[in-house]
Amino acid sequence: FEKQDELKRSAMRAVAALLTIPEVEKSPAMAEFSSQIRSNPEMASLFESIQKDSASLPELS
Repeated sequence: FEKQDELKRSAMRAVAALLTIPEVEKSPAMAEFSSQIRSNPEMASLFESIQKDSASLPELS
């Protein structure tokens, strides 16, 4: 189960990174994927946690 949890966290980090791309919300596929994540309580909670973690990290330049 630990490997599965880390895989989920890794996937959510990738999604969070993709959502920082300008105008990504115009992509129907990304909008649908984001909606599916938010409609699943477990994934939504994990995604929010990832977003909070990434917001507290310094940006790379």
